[in-house]
Amino acid sequence: MLLATLTMGVAAQKENPRGIYKMTTLTGKMGEVKAPYEQYKICTDSVTLMVTEQGNRFRILDNDHRVFNYTGEQPKSENDKSPLIYDSNAEQFKLKWWSTYSSHIHFPNNDWCIEKYESGKYSATSKVFFDALTGAAEVDANNPLTGTWHFIGYVDELRDVKKELPKLREQYPTSRYFNSFMVFTTQNLTTVFSHGGGVDKIELDGKKAYKSAGKTYQIKWLSKNRIAIEDRIDYRTDWMILERVTNGSTPLSHIAGQYVANRR
Repeated sequence: MLLATLTMGVAAQKENPRGIYKMTTLTGKMGEVKAPYEQYKICTDSVTLMVTEQGNRFRILDNDHRVFNYTGEQPKSENDKSPLIYDSNAEQFKLKWWSTYSSHIHFPNNDWCIEKYESGKYSATSKVFFDALTGAAEVDANNPLTGTWHFIGYVDELRDVKKELPKLREQYPTSRYFNSFMVFTTQNLTTVFSHGGGVDKIELDGKKAYKSAGKTYQIKWLSKNRIAIEDRIDYRTDWMILERVTNGSTPLSHIAGQYVANRR
């Protein structure tokens, strides 16, 4: 029975890591230390993305350029310096990579560095961010503003919305707003775009306005699934046009797809 249990345990740590994992320890120049950075890996079948957290702001990077699949702990040859994935399953994995940093405080020079990642571990702010990213953000049935919205661009005047909408949609795939989202809950507004985002505390005034960082943003409902948010900059007022995501897709699925497409 014990032998069977041990065999099952070994086999279970040879899975391909899939999901969201937080770096918990780093083994390098100073030995094994608690992770010195707030860093996450999003592991999918098509892309691996790294997310870094600093305060309430996040960066999304495609710096691994590979899908993380189990490799085992040992390189194929003495000269093989390819990254290694091992001790991996749904709960954790280790990333072993060859470091050539000459004077980094943690990363060794010409030696292996090991990062351990564990799933289900988040800071309070990153939990809000990843919930928004994956479509798990809480929606309040009593407030139609809560949920996930595409940010498709700006218009100068609300009376021009009908005329400007076809142009905004046509330009959207090549605009700087492509794959930009605003995710509202009753307490937070999470902005998500291809290379990062942020989490800000908000106070909702019903569905007509919200306050963030001492500033009030008025909301005009153009239809059930389209809104305009007032954005005052100095003495100028523009309107952000948002359309509700209704097809079940998530910000992560759009962003991951964009990184995959960019590789082709």
